[in-house]
Formats: sequence, C-alpha cells, structure tokens
Amino acid sequence: MSKPSNTLYKALQDFPRKRITLEELSGLCSDSEQLNEQIKELTNQGVLVPIKSSGTNGNQKNPLFMRYTICIENTIQVSPDEINALHPRLSANGYLLRNRMQFVNNRAFLCRLTEWLTNQKGNDMMSRRERSFAIFGEEKELDNHLRLLEAIGITGDMLRYYETPEQCFSDYIPVRKSTMTLLICENKDIWFNIRRLMYESQANTLFDTQIDGVIFGQGNDITGKDKFRSYAAYLGADTIRFLYCGDIDRAGFDIFLRLCKAAEELHIELFLPVYKKMLELSRNIQLPDSEDKRCIIPEMSGILLKFMVDEQEQITHILQNNKRLPQEILSYPVLAENMR
Repeated sequence: MSKPSNTLYKALQDFPRKRITLEELSGLCSDSEQLNEQIKELTNQGVLVPIKSSGTNGNQKNPLFMRYTICIENTIQVSPDEINALHPRLSANGYLLRNRMQFVNNRAFLCRLTEWLTNQKGNDMMSRRERSFAIFGEEKELDNHLRLLEAIGITGDMLRYYETPEQCFSDYIPVRKSTMTLLICENKDIWFNIRRLMYESQANTLFDTQIDGVIFGQGNDITGKDKFRSYAAYLGADTIRFLYCGDIDRAGFDIFLRLCKAAEELHIELFLPVYKKMLELSRNIQLPDSEDKRCIIPEMSGILLKFMVDEQEQITHILQNNKRLPQEILSYPVLAENMR
C-alpha cells in the first residue's frame, strides 16, 4: 500500500519530537477543516497513537485526544483486514489493531502461529521450548515473544505447553503416585536428613504423619513468581497435600505466607508437629537474634490459632523480640528418633 497522502503526514515527517499536542497538529495542518479527518486517518494507520491519559478536546461529535505519539517510521501501512485474517485468538483483544507495528515486526511469527492454531490437533501438553520447536523449528522462538503473547492474551494453556520448573527445587520422591503428601523444608540440613532417612531406612512416617517425599525450598527462592506452582504442575499427580516447615522467626513465617499467596490453589499447610517439637526443644535455650532488620512482623492471627496457648506465647515472644529459632534444632538424632 502507498504511504499516507494527506498534508499532515508530510509535515510530521520533519517534526522534531516523538510526541505532539493537538494544538501543534492544528498548526501543521494546511486545511483546518480537514484536521479531524486527517488525524483519524493517521490514527487508523498507526502513524499517530493517541495518549489516552491526555484526555480529549471535549468535542462530542469529533473528539480528538490532546496529545499523540508519532510513529512516523511506521510507513508500512497495515489494513485491519490483514490483522483480522489472523486466527481469532490472536486478534480477539484488539491489541494488534491498536499497535499495528507489532504486527509488522512480528508478521512471520503471527502467521505461523495462526497456521498452528488453525490446524493443530490433539491435547498433548509439552514444555514451552518443546512446543516452540514443534511449531517454529526453533526452541526459543516462543521465549523471544513472551511479551507479545501476553499482550494479545495468549496463554500457555492455549498453546498446550507448560513451564519447566525452576531448578532451585531439589526433591526426593521415591515413588511417584497419583495421590501424595510432600513435605517442603525451608533449609537444606533438615531436608537432607529427612531424605537420608527415607533413602537409607525406607522411613516414610515423620511425627506420625506419612510422607511420600521431601522438597528443599531453599528459603526465599520458593516464593518466586509461578515457581512452585509450575513445579507442582510438573509432578503430574491428581492430588498432592503440601506440608511446610521452616524457621520460627519473622522471615520464616513471612516466606510461608508469601508462598501460600503465590500458590493459593495448592492449599499449603504448616506441618505443625515439626514446629511443636522445635518449640519444645527450645524452652530452656537462649535463642540468637534474627538477622532480619526489616522490623516487619508477619500477620500471625491465622497461624497462632493452630497452636496451644503456651506455644502461642512462645512464638509471639520470639517474633516481638526478633529472635530466631532455626530448623537446625531438629538435628539428625531428633529426626531419626521421630521417623520410622
């Protein structure tokens, strides 16, 4: 298609800034009576992009925005018909119609995606890079277009792929089952010791609770965006009960609460027997100060109710005085005595 022929377009080619006001546009247009028509034409072609936060001129019949972004380099014009010819899922939210250079810059990607969405059969799930290779013959092509996919409303479910879980989670699950109970440990030592007992002694009951595996959460890493959710999906079980144990201090409970928020649908529970044993073993010990200097006490109302009154007082004292009761108080001999 040819370039815009209106006089306003020609004037914009020499405009010194990327943004322009309606008043400046009026000064550039040689025919003031044609201003509305020419701005509308250039907006439809993606040459002028309205800055919606600037508001309009108040003209109800022919409203114009008070400021625009100039995309004068976008001399390649795109008809709405070209975008509407894509698979309906790619144009459904109107993003490409509003940002036509995204279509121009990603035309080959979008057209190939249209072909796949139109012709794909079956519901088999695979990893994102596997799906990328299956569609494009390049394993990182989807990685390179994640922002675009998000902008046009395309999800992993639509493309039948899952996120490969982050490598920060080391686990030991001797036998994968459709229904499992898995214990998440904040710190490495307790995770390693429980893993050791499960491996060496085939023990699978800790404080009278049967567990099918143990996961090292590695402190704050477990709360990263979608990290644990994608890991849980990767396990492929029908039902998983997740139990959690960490340090008794401000940071430890904060990690648990953030994890519960990040993966709310997994209904992660505190593994209360571990916490109760930690409190029991610490009653006559001078606890160290916490290294957490943020002076933020987590919202504990829902957690404290799970403990006996004297345990609630212990926990409250630890948090208010910014002390730290680490998981390492549950040494290997303690675990071995309470695991079978």
